[in-house]
Amino acid sequence: MILKGGSPAIHKLGDIWRPVDDLIRVHSENENQYIGNFEEGFGFIDVKFDKNDCRPLTQEEREELNGTWYTISGNPLYKIYVDAEGNIINGKTITVKGVISKVTNASGEDKPSNFVGFQVEFGEDILMGRSLVMLTGEGTITTSKVTQLLVYDNQYVVYTKNSVYYIDIK
Repeated sequence: MILKGGSPAIHKLGDIWRPVDDLIRVHSENENQYIGNFEEGFGFIDVKFDKNDCRPLTQEEREELNGTWYTISGNPLYKIYVDAEGNIINGKTITVKGVISKVTNASGEDKPSNFVGFQVEFGEDILMGRSLVMLTGEGTITTSKVTQLLVYDNQYVVYTKNSVYYIDIK
């Protein structure tokens, strides 16, 4: 559900409303209120939202939300997916593990990169037109928008707006 911006969000510590529309996760309800929490925030639980102040996600919001990474302090934790009604889909994302063996520009010329040799992990569900987030032992690498993907037995070749990443699969 979406809590409409400026609407009350009552917690035992007071009103923790948000100025703009925000995603909430509902776990129960009574006659007049949904009870749950904001999808992102400080972890307040059992927040009460008036039903009249909430609305379902639009098709556009669901499409934008699907595949989005949720992070804490810039560290990706998981991707979120919702069904046609906006309910969270609990499932496993297949993770690909590999090593970046080469980075080139769009013309195929080698591009100096500190990423060569990095061991990376990323979700198999790479979406065209969205950035690819790759987890490393030292943080994350976020590419520009993916324009093309070639998958071979032992290699992924990810074309982005700015670079081409050759990732040897483990």
